[in-house]
Amino acid sequence: MTLEEYLKKKILPDLEESRNGFDKIHTLEVVDWLKQIIEHNPDLKLDKDVLLIAAYAHDWGYSDIFGEGEVMQFEKVEDAKKLHMELGAQKLEKLLKGSIFSFLTDTQKERAIHLVAVHDKKFELKDVDELVLMEADMLSSLDINDGKPIYDAESNKKFMAAILTTRIPKFVTNFSKEEAKRLVQARKDYCNKIGKKE
Repeated sequence: MTLEEYLKKKILPDLEESRNGFDKIHTLEVVDWLKQIIEHNPDLKLDKDVLLIAAYAHDWGYSDIFGEGEVMQFEKVEDAKKLHMELGAQKLEKLLKGSIFSFLTDTQKERAIHLVAVHDKKFELKDVDELVLMEADMLSSLDINDGKPIYDAESNKKFMAAILTTRIPKFVTNFSKEEAKRLVQARKDYCNKIGKKE
């Protein structure tokens, strides 16, 4: 079993119902965006294994907070951010004790746990790997697709204001900056089409 197969097996079942299924779809998208960011930025010399593990586990903590059928509202999600990072880091720390992770150094394991523990501390992120994980997280959050729930109109307005003022300005890769422009416009077009004005 590959590392990714193992992470999917251990983490994704917990995310099936979390935030109406958003977290499973979102996590897989974050992983995909992360791979693209790494591929487009070999000069950053990022630790792909550490970032991949953190990407799979980054919202794992929400599975203990939000259940099936719970409506996604901006304030509820914002209020849960600190707790979901703590819970996710605790779950990952336990998972990393498994023998499949023996190829990692203790420093790498600690870094993966750290990334999960801080990934939504938007005003504190400063290290390149922290910012790259945040970029992948935000690109998925911006992305509108048919299978992923979206905020209600009021929550979407607050989400867009927050991401445009506090997240996108911290992007460090040109790839993510360009993708964010495209996704912001696509989200605006989509929301205008269905009447969720920003």
